[in-house]
Amino acid sequence: MAPQMYEFHLPLSPEELLKSGGVNQYVVQEVLSIKHLPPQLRAFQAAFRAQGPLAVLEHFDTIYSILHGVPPLPGASSYPG
Repeated sequence: MAPQMYEFHLPLSPEELLKSGGVNQYVVQEVLSIKHLPPQLRAFQAAFRAQGPLAVLEHFDTIYSILHGVPPLPGASSYPG
């Protein structure tokens, strides 16, 4: 069985990762609350040790949720600038 292929398009804004782009395109399924992040982060860390960077695909919602909750730096321009 051939592995499923995904297209990755760099979004103009992080919120675009929340919108469905079509068949076989990855989008964020769930933005996790701060309460649910610790066990998901531990699961990502274990997967990263075992699988390397491929674990990012499996646990992208966790990573996005962490980045989504970080406030912008003072004086920083909007993404991508």
